Amino acid sequence: MRSLFLSVFFVAAFSAVGIAAGVEQQGSRDLIQKEMIALDSAFKVTVDAIVLNEPGRILPAFEETNELRVQVERAVKGGTKIVLPKNQKRFREFVRLDNKFHRDLELLLKAAGKKNVAAVQRQTHRLLDACVRCHRIFRK
Repeated sequence: MRSLFLSVFFVAAFSAVGIAAGVEQQGSRDLIQKEMIALDSAFKVTVDAIVLNEPGRILPAFEETNELRVQVERAVKGGTKIVLPKNQKRFREFVRLDNKFHRDLELLLKAAGKKNVAAVQRQTHRLLDACVRCHRIFRK
């Protein structure tokens, strides 16, 4: 009877750990997807702002992206594992590219704040190229 109890206990315990890990991975995926959706929306506004010569529209467009970036950083610091759609073994490269992307994004936001249209155009081009490069490597 005792061995049956222990067997049931271990199966239940390890199942719960597996379920928790699955939920954690899904949570990290959801956060990354939310950040990507926010970036997509912000870049659409950015392209419109460039075409219409209205760089003042760019800063507010990235507010949600910045909030989500903070949530992702908190999740990672809290121990949540970020699961990439592919090439998980290249995670360090992903982090390096992501950090560079966000540094370059800050340059875009500074240029937009100064209404420096030439710099806004240049940074937008760099950032969108970075999106394509990263997605080729890490997205299915």
